[in-house]
Amino acid sequence: MKKGYNKLLIIQIVLLILLLFNSLLFKIVDTYEITGILLLFFIVTVILFGFEKDNFRYKKDVLLNILISLLLYYFITYFLGLFFGFLRNSYSLSFVNIVKNTFSVILLIVISELLRYELFSKSRGNKLCFIVGYIAFILIDVNLMINTYKITTYLGLTKMICLVVFPSITKNIFLIYLTRKVGYKDAIFYRLLTELSTYLLPIFPDFGEYIDVVIKTALPVIIMIKLNNNFNYFELRRVKSSRYNNRKLAFYSVITFLLFIIVTLTSGLFKYQALTIGSGSMTPIIRKGDVVIVKKLKKSELNEIKKGSVLIFNHDNKIIVHRVVKILNIDEKKYFITKGDNNDTNDSWVVKESEVIGITNIKIRYIGIPTVALNELLSR
Repeated sequence: MKKGYNKLLIIQIVLLILLLFNSLLFKIVDTYEITGILLLFFIVTVILFGFEKDNFRYKKDVLLNILISLLLYYFITYFLGLFFGFLRNSYSLSFVNIVKNTFSVILLIVISELLRYELFSKSRGNKLCFIVGYIAFILIDVNLMINTYKITTYLGLTKMICLVVFPSITKNIFLIYLTRKVGYKDAIFYRLLTELSTYLLPIFPDFGEYIDVVIKTALPVIIMIKLNNNFNYFELRRVKSSRYNNRKLAFYSVITFLLFIIVTLTSGLFKYQALTIGSGSMTPIIRKGDVVIVKKLKKSELNEIKKGSVLIFNHDNKIIVHRVVKILNIDEKKYFITKGDNNDTNDSWVVKESEVIGITNIKIRYIGIPTVALNELLSR
């Protein structure tokens, strides 16, 4: 083994041992402290070996492919979320809290990818350096989550392996692949787009933690295969040109934006909500398969409901869309008598203030027919 490789291997082994001891004994999970450790190792490596300029060709081509792949990923997962449901983000989305939550993560991503680039660009062709460095970067992910799961119990250890280690294995293989092919900038870009979404997006598809981890484990492998197919093996670091990349980017950006609007409206977490009509009780004004845009009302906004308004309310755990035919004021509270336009008689119940969801005067014809058909098929 060359002398340079020996020094590099020693640095990697020290980092590996430090991370291993931390995960078992110290259990330091503060992002700034772990970033500080990685920064120290990066500085030592640069002093000993120097820093190789990131001057790889075709970085933009690869970056564009990554962006297109991630747009497609978010489109598919959030589209499936329309059927699986959505979870609200537990982090505060105020500007100050977003800055506080993301700054340490951004710092960690940048420093760790610079260190990865430094270690793996200097260890080309040395399998032992590769293996030790690879394990060390998996342990970084483990260290960040070590207090989330009780690894001293069988359940906690299983969750740590399934939910943290498995995704880390494929993620780090992909990031090493990117580092060796096109340098550290694309790796940073990929991690920013995938990891900051936790702090920036208001809702997430509710797949359940195990399906979610399968998707996250498969994502870097799929992107890596796609990128690898673009490389010409007859010439190092040469990427096959793709004149359609800009068109693809524009296309996926548009459909992702449209899906974002659809998800925003159907999630039920915002002021306006899209609701598919599943019955013909409001025919011919609102037909089965139409979609109505519901304006949610707070208690202080109930005065917006007038006789003739189309009211959306809960009744026996069902959401009903019927027209208001009479409003009663009893003991400073409002009660609403409703009726379906296609029904012969008024509804047999009285709608209370607490049951009101909102009102609608906007409908979109027919676009909810596939959803109604799917629900009827699944309910058989």
